[in-house]
Amino acid sequence: MSATTRPARTAPLPPQGGGPNWDWAAPAPTGPSTERPKTPVATRGDGLGRARRLWSLLPVAALLAASGLGWHRVFGTRDLLPVLAVSVLAPIALSALLSGALSRKGRTGPLWPSVVLTVAAWTGTVWLTMFKDGGPRAIWPALLDAPHAVLTTILPVPGEARLLVLPHAVLWLAAFASAELALRTRTPLLPALPAVLAFGFPLVLGVDGPGSNYPVVAALAALTALLALIRSRVSPSVRGLALGLPVVLGLTLIASLAGTGLPGMGAAYDPRDAITPPTVRPESISPLDQVAALMRSGDAKVFTVRTAAETNYRLAVLDAYNGTTWSSTAKLARTGGRVPAERGVDPGKRQEVTQRFTVQSLPGIWLPAADRPSAVTLPDHTDLSVDPAAGVLATDRTAPSGFSYTAVSQLPVYDVQRLQYAPAADDPALVELPRTDAADQPIPSVASFTKIAAKATEGSSFPYEQAVKLADWLRASYQFDPRAIPGHTYRGLEFFLTDGKRGTSEQFAASFAVLARTLGLPSRVVVGFRPGTKTGDDTWQVTGKDVLAWPEVEFKGIGWVPFYPTPGTTSQDGSSVAPAGQTKDRKTVDQQITDQPRPSAPPKAVGTPAPTAAPAAGTPWWIYAPAGALLLVLGYLLYAAWLPWRRRARRRGAADVRQRVLGAWQQIVDRLTEIGLPATGAHTAEEVAAFGATRVGGAAGEHLPDLARLVNEVGYAGRTPDPASADAAWAHCDAIERVVLRTIPRRDRIGRALRLRRG
Repeated sequence: MSATTRPARTAPLPPQGGGPNWDWAAPAPTGPSTERPKTPVATRGDGLGRARRLWSLLPVAALLAASGLGWHRVFGTRDLLPVLAVSVLAPIALSALLSGALSRKGRTGPLWPSVVLTVAAWTGTVWLTMFKDGGPRAIWPALLDAPHAVLTTILPVPGEARLLVLPHAVLWLAAFASAELALRTRTPLLPALPAVLAFGFPLVLGVDGPGSNYPVVAALAALTALLALIRSRVSPSVRGLALGLPVVLGLTLIASLAGTGLPGMGAAYDPRDAITPPTVRPESISPLDQVAALMRSGDAKVFTVRTAAETNYRLAVLDAYNGTTWSSTAKLARTGGRVPAERGVDPGKRQEVTQRFTVQSLPGIWLPAADRPSAVTLPDHTDLSVDPAAGVLATDRTAPSGFSYTAVSQLPVYDVQRLQYAPAADDPALVELPRTDAADQPIPSVASFTKIAAKATEGSSFPYEQAVKLADWLRASYQFDPRAIPGHTYRGLEFFLTDGKRGTSEQFAASFAVLARTLGLPSRVVVGFRPGTKTGDDTWQVTGKDVLAWPEVEFKGIGWVPFYPTPGTTSQDGSSVAPAGQTKDRKTVDQQITDQPRPSAPPKAVGTPAPTAAPAAGTPWWIYAPAGALLLVLGYLLYAAWLPWRRRARRRGAADVRQRVLGAWQQIVDRLTEIGLPATGAHTAEEVAAFGATRVGGAAGEHLPDLARLVNEVGYAGRTPDPASADAAWAHCDAIERVVLRTIPRRDRIGRALRLRRG
């Protein structure tokens, strides 16, 4: 039984209508039209003044800046920052100036002058800074075409005006809308809506781009909550900030945890999958057909490269064979310099190599690079395309003499444990061989190739060993001849393998690829160059005689692995030595695999641990401390929300009917304490009812006397209540609470809950 219902009191309340601490100067309301006196809390400000609205533009600008940073997965940061500064600050400044100029006697001016001026200002700004040569007429076509152009370009896209106009327009419009909402409305959260909606553009367009949007989402949540605090109708105070900041942190944590379900934050739908990028058609002449011509050019200079590594350079990848020629199925898409990583491949151990190329006389549209580059830097105004599947580079036209660019490659470091038992990749398209000619007649060569491949790899146990043996067999059985007749048709390869037995790297690579496909090994042919001749410190000269074709085989989880079936030189007696293009480290690995005893099953089956993929990169260590703090804050907030509900449910669901009646009264006493009832613990039920009726009135004035009477009968008159009386008490309580809660500002209710008062 609470002390608030004692019939006697030790600290008498002032009589109704008197006393400085009680606002009972007016009698209880007598009807619905009677105006109730407002509580001191309810009269703490009547809205947002102009000064506070102007101050709220600061978090609005921060929100727009955070939203604009979401474009970092689409454009390079260096290209994005100037656009961000202009498109965020300019419209907000314009809206603030116009608001002051057009407002009269405290009233906001019309909207249409702001709309007209901001459209004119945006058009003029974009024209002068981005489309000065093309004129204003070039702006709108570029803006309409920009989304499709971004979606058909590998990220990050080039920082060109015709593409940057899209974030410029989106951010300008969002900044204008947010500023006008901040200056013209009183709602705390509405000015944040345009910034959040604007973030949707880079969120969708930047799927699979570099970097992460986790910090952006967290910043948006935190700044939105901060904006709500600043724009609250209740004046900010130290206590208010102390109560509001945990809410900000909680919202930030929730946004960060929910971010994995957003595009660009985790596994998400990529709109690029539904759009066919514009394909740059490779030249009709296969680069493999140019091998013989380049070799005949001898010492003709092709390009120079500055690099610390001695490695081969891939030029073109040919993965389709029709029985007549090897060709490329590359789907070249434009890129701003990023080359996407090969999908479904564990990169394993890698060595980063930087190469600086200078073209001298390079034929075709392809650009050389070591293995599969990860990033390329070209001169300005140069269109670069990349095949996402093979990672090869191309330009829209033949590179002129003196053309320079830089490529950064991550060269794989091969080891015995990773390669020895690796299974071949499941890629049916790359093991197909045409078995009929144009007249639908069987081609006998395919059967003979199958027999030759079986003989060459006899005794091998696993796919990688098959490939190594096949390359060794070709080097040992055939001779390199730079003057051999070119060609790689079925008939030409059959002649090379059975009668001619002399050829260039074109025949060696093409024969390996065809024979490997008969063994079920996915294969392709690569045309490129050997390291060349060192002419100075880390400088290499590559000439026509350095051209080289080699085959590659695809292994599950590892990707494409090169093999070198072409002999490097020919001795005086005609025997082949020194595989062309093969590094010493790779030769050592292959020898270890072929020389050691071969089990009939992978090590896992005989008790030896099988090679496993490298573990995925884990969560950075610095994430745990703030994540732990945010989890604690979230747990505190959830507990604060649960505690009042649990207290009320315990009172209403008490097993003893008498305690249920008294619990309803205690619930109302707690509510009235929130609006000014002194917590002295010495009030009679009638005094509490009189306070509530005077302070709140309405339904509270009708229900409080009945509830007070019932409480006195149960608590002091010895009445034994029945369940119906308890239900009636809680019906009174529900009606009174609804009225009382409407008089308590939401901010104060949240603050009281966060103090975790127990009862």
